[in-house]
Amino acid sequence: MMTLFRMYRGLLLPALFLVAGATSAQVIPSQPLSADPSRAVYAPTLSERAQVQRRTAAVELPFFDDFTTPLEGAPKAQNWLPTGGALVSNRLAIYPLTRGAATLDGLRATGQSYSDGVNASYGAIDSLLSQPINLGNLTVNEQVYLSFAWQAGTIVGVPNRNIGNTRVRLELYVKTVTGAWELVWQEASAGQRTAFRQQVIDLNQPKYLHANFQFLFAATGNRSDNSDGWSVDYVVLDRGRARGLADTTFVDVATSAGIRGGIPSGGLSSPLRLYTAMPVWQFNAATPPNSEIAPRMGVNFSNLNAGNLPVPISVAGTVRELPNSPVLGNWARRSIAFPVNPRQDSVTGHPNRVAIPLTPTTKTLRYTLVLDAQETNPRTQPNDTIFRDVELSNYYAYDDGSAENIVQLVPYSTGVASAFAYRFDLNQPDNVRALRLYPVFTASDRANRPVTINVWNDQNGRPADSPVATKTVTMPNPLPAGSPYYEITFDQPVPVSGTFYVGYSQPSQGRDLHYGLDLNNTFPPARLWRRDNTGAWDTVSFVPRGAVRRGALMMRPVMTNNVVTATTAAKLAAAYSLFPNPTRGTVTIAGPAFARAAVLDAVGRSVWEQPAAQAGQATLALPYLPAGVYTVRLTLADGRTVGRRLLVE
Repeated sequence: MMTLFRMYRGLLLPALFLVAGATSAQVIPSQPLSADPSRAVYAPTLSERAQVQRRTAAVELPFFDDFTTPLEGAPKAQNWLPTGGALVSNRLAIYPLTRGAATLDGLRATGQSYSDGVNASYGAIDSLLSQPINLGNLTVNEQVYLSFAWQAGTIVGVPNRNIGNTRVRLELYVKTVTGAWELVWQEASAGQRTAFRQQVIDLNQPKYLHANFQFLFAATGNRSDNSDGWSVDYVVLDRGRARGLADTTFVDVATSAGIRGGIPSGGLSSPLRLYTAMPVWQFNAATPPNSEIAPRMGVNFSNLNAGNLPVPISVAGTVRELPNSPVLGNWARRSIAFPVNPRQDSVTGHPNRVAIPLTPTTKTLRYTLVLDAQETNPRTQPNDTIFRDVELSNYYAYDDGSAENIVQLVPYSTGVASAFAYRFDLNQPDNVRALRLYPVFTASDRANRPVTINVWNDQNGRPADSPVATKTVTMPNPLPAGSPYYEITFDQPVPVSGTFYVGYSQPSQGRDLHYGLDLNNTFPPARLWRRDNTGAWDTVSFVPRGAVRRGALMMRPVMTNNVVTATTAAKLAAAYSLFPNPTRGTVTIAGPAFARAAVLDAVGRSVWEQPAAQAGQATLALPYLPAGVYTVRLTLADGRTVGRRLLVE
């Protein structure tokens, strides 16, 4: 076995396992994901499976996949069968050879665990099976070799050790001419996370050289979460590889993931100074203009060549507004010499050098970085480019929208309900309309979930003792299809200015209530707070298993940039009417379109909410309600709410 990044590994591991010095913040351990809601959209459909079964032509050599495409999802069907659950992404593998890798762990393609539980259970987990490959008419003198890079462990943490009944390993099988599967390579976990290592397999035997050849990566590990992860990158199967088992270098220069000295995965770092997304009007109000943009961003890159490159590499970083605006400017432009030992380094630029137009419309900006190594092979050119999109919309975020770990509030049985709260510093007064949360439901957690969202003012640099607004709802399980976030809307937008805090609290019900943690991003110091059952607040940092402190709790406040005055509210309400009123059941709403409806009792408690499948429908099929006075609350598309009085007989 040859180790392509042997020298780099010495730099990698100490950085990963070094824990930051002690601070006054609470350190909360995070846990591996027992379910990943974001993966469900990538699960192969029945029609996709059937289409593969009808395929008759085998793949011709060369076989190549560096998992640069897709950006995230199931491995591309040209090379792999849509089974086995492996996930292609740039957020799990650590310092991969090229942008993106295929990760095999204990979560299916649907995002649910193989065991459908949360207790550790070891056995077969993800696999990665190639399409049939035509090796027929080749001879043992054709120098046919299969090579790949592999890694034990992911950004989630250190894998469990392979010992006794705790089987944690990655195996490679190849199909012989008789149709039998033969084990040709395996790696057992030593309970350590490794750098990527290169492996070459000799296929110059008659039993392998047939027209229906396939190979299979099969992983074993914890079937209840994503703690035991293996990643595969840069798979090459070809003839004429004269260097044979020493064939561990390639004519390729590529973008990778993460950045040395920072988070070691996840692609380009964020172009914003504090957030991963923010309201466009708050971005525009920053003083001086564009000061919300980060002074530096970048990514790792790899030199996969045998030695020094013959020419310097040109680096170009641009930014434009999607979908098709012209380039707004260059945030990186220079020539660099690529390293030989170690073979990975970082390249950075200055996104704040490009002024973003301060227009009021929401926008998505794409920051792109391109390496020009003058490569002529079209299969290696896509990995020279990497990009990151940032939304200037109507919400704040510290996360990138995908979870790698989970966290939970301590389920106290007495005292004040525990809470998490993010801090935000506004550039102009605003209103909080809603809060988006990322609940993680497991197969063993089938009940609906009560939760209370809150807004707090600042009190001497921490959240105030009492919130200025609160809303309690029950999140349905499963969530409505379409997004892993669940948006909870306040009855009225909450005015805020300067520094404010927004978050959620959770009553104890004897249940572990999980929420997503994004390990590829983090928040600045003193931005996340936790309240204990005595009502005391303290700052928080997260520590994934076997890693440095990092991670962003996935909750996003939605802002309005609107102040709803009493006069405006009265005009809005006058546009709607209810009939029959009084009613004994069904109610019809006459007036403009609205997003959803709810019914509140006389003290403002929600007693009925319109089901997601019926959201915006004018006819409300109300359940039995005791006779009395109620309010029908309508939430509009822009987040404003109006109320109309309803009598129930």
